[in-house]
Amino acid sequence: MVVKNYYCGEIFMRSSTLLLVAALAIIAPALSGQQATEKNTLKVNTRLITVDVVATDSHGNPVRGLTENDFKVYGDHGAPQSIARFEFVDARARRAAGSSISPSAPGVFSNQGPNNAQIAPTVILLDALNTETIHRMQIRRDMILFLQKLPKDTPVAVLLLGHTVHVVQSFTTDPAILRAAIERIAIGGPADNEKYPQYDADSASNTVLQSDPQTPASVVQGLQDFEKANYMEMTQQRVEETADAMRAIAKFLGGYPGRKNVIWFSEAFPIWIEPNSDFGSDPFMGSGSFDSAVQAAAASLMDAGVAVYPVDARGLEPDQSYSADKSFSDIQGNMAGALNQEDQLRLNSQATMEEMANQTGGRPCLNTNDLAGCVFRALNEDSSYYELSYYPTGVKWDNQFHKISIKTSVRGVQLDYRRGFIATDSATLMKYENPTELLKDVCRDPLPSTTIGITVTALPPASSGSSAEIRYLLTIAPNALTFQPDAQSLRFDAQMAICEFDAKGDQFAFYPRDLSRSVSNATFQSWQANGIRNIFDYAAKPEDRRLRFAVIDLPSGETGSVDVLAHPTEFGSLSSRTMAPPVAGAPALASSPASAPTPQSPAAPTNVKFRLPSGKSGSLDWSGDKLVYQGDLGIELSVPAFFRSVYGARFSCVAGKLTSDDPSGAPPNFMFNFRSPSGLVALVDLSGAVPFYSGNLPVDASAQAFFERLWKMCHCQAP
Repeated sequence: MVVKNYYCGEIFMRSSTLLLVAALAIIAPALSGQQATEKNTLKVNTRLITVDVVATDSHGNPVRGLTENDFKVYGDHGAPQSIARFEFVDARARRAAGSSISPSAPGVFSNQGPNNAQIAPTVILLDALNTETIHRMQIRRDMILFLQKLPKDTPVAVLLLGHTVHVVQSFTTDPAILRAAIERIAIGGPADNEKYPQYDADSASNTVLQSDPQTPASVVQGLQDFEKANYMEMTQQRVEETADAMRAIAKFLGGYPGRKNVIWFSEAFPIWIEPNSDFGSDPFMGSGSFDSAVQAAAASLMDAGVAVYPVDARGLEPDQSYSADKSFSDIQGNMAGALNQEDQLRLNSQATMEEMANQTGGRPCLNTNDLAGCVFRALNEDSSYYELSYYPTGVKWDNQFHKISIKTSVRGVQLDYRRGFIATDSATLMKYENPTELLKDVCRDPLPSTTIGITVTALPPASSGSSAEIRYLLTIAPNALTFQPDAQSLRFDAQMAICEFDAKGDQFAFYPRDLSRSVSNATFQSWQANGIRNIFDYAAKPEDRRLRFAVIDLPSGETGSVDVLAHPTEFGSLSSRTMAPPVAGAPALASSPASAPTPQSPAAPTNVKFRLPSGKSGSLDWSGDKLVYQGDLGIELSVPAFFRSVYGARFSCVAGKLTSDDPSGAPPNFMFNFRSPSGLVALVDLSGAVPFYSGNLPVDASAQAFFERLWKMCHCQAP
């Protein structure tokens, strides 16, 4: 997300679209439905390092039954480390116990996803930035095959990397929803990767030579030097965008406990570009290494407990230089050189994948056409692992990378684990950081940050005469905050902000708030049970907008954020806790992972209500034995309101097609999922030539009329 402008909160408070109320108000226990999802303990800066270790035999089978005494941990220069905690994690037993992700309660937005899942969450990342179009359809097929082999109840999210990364489908265990999310991913995306100019028939230097072989060498070499520099610059941009995406994914997954997996379907980028004396006047022009960028991205993932499984989207294929369109081989008269260059570039990009996997404790899947099977086997081998924790000794906390080495005394056992950590001195770093700028960075991030747990709940206004359209209850989980003794109390230093995005999502108004204070032990105990709570009143704009609530813990620099829909004025009856339905992968909710409500949270929604000030109302209802539209408010009014709430903030009709206002944004999702209290499901697909209905929950003619009108708006036709 590129932020074009910032607005000062103090200036905008005069027009008061956002009113900050009751700083750190501890809401009465009567709001028990919003209790924190887990017990929290006093956090101290212990610098405990946790490493997941996968042990396999010579056949790749998991090795069970190892004890703490079978492992030795070493730091830099072979310095022995003492294991402070040891645990064997068996995913098979967890699967037997069952796992599920509860749907979000209506009007509840949380950055805490599959915390109640027993199986490690997995992210499927389709990398359109670094993958040729010709391979993207194969990737989609492999992703679907991978889902078919994935163990039941595995929480999976689908992400897409263009020039930025965004969520296509938040965490769910429903294979049908995941498949629909993958199938709606557009094959197009960023321009295909630049070819190395020496062996590109369409490069300027080759074109000049083809048209006039007598062109002076100095002219040709000047073009070649420029082309090499441009190729390096374009590759550098891809590397930086990919590294930024990996860091965003680390923040996105960092708050989830235990091991997390990222399946990275990609062609990646070369880890280095070698000097070339056969092209241009300067052999070193356009050469360089990207190893440091890979290391930094891997370090962020390591610290978040994320293992990366890169999948080479090219599979096993012949050299493309043999294809008929490779006329540059005739131009250069250098078929062998073209083949060598192609092979080297592929090896260099696979080196990137291997480095990312080795550093984070994952495994690469290279040179095979059974990509889905390869990844599944790797994850299956890693389904059981050992969790080792230790307090590093003899380490200088210098914000540099420090190695980890783990060995076992048991013969024939291979160990896979992350290879190090960044010795972050958070206190020193934060002295030189501006908290306001850090919070703005959190709002810029393409994905929410989950290290600090945040839940935002929409509440009715304080009174019927209130100028605010909606109230939000913010609940911050204190387990990731740093509390320090302060005389007879505890001190914590944190700041928060609410960022209000405009309709296009590229500008936001910024409203900061200092949360720092000292609290009594009794208050801290209350926070343990209920979370840290705050109430905010918000006056909605005429058009829908997105809000992002962001929090930063100043001593540690840890952050948390959650995306919230600004309450649409067309939706009334908030007192009955009705808001837009949590449809599968709806674009307006795409960047907010599925929440895991507490046992006392309200039931899943069964209707969407529409109401005019005149009193007329209507509702789309699936609480009974079919999906119906009912009420005295005609669909000619309710359908546009529904359309604006789902698509209006981020999509516009361009050349007769609903298109994202963000050039790198995902295409609109036209799949809706409705589940009745009895478990019946209706799937409504508006992506085809006509609306398509499936599932075991019948869609009444009244609801079909609703969706037929919605289909026309989705396809930019007059309703």
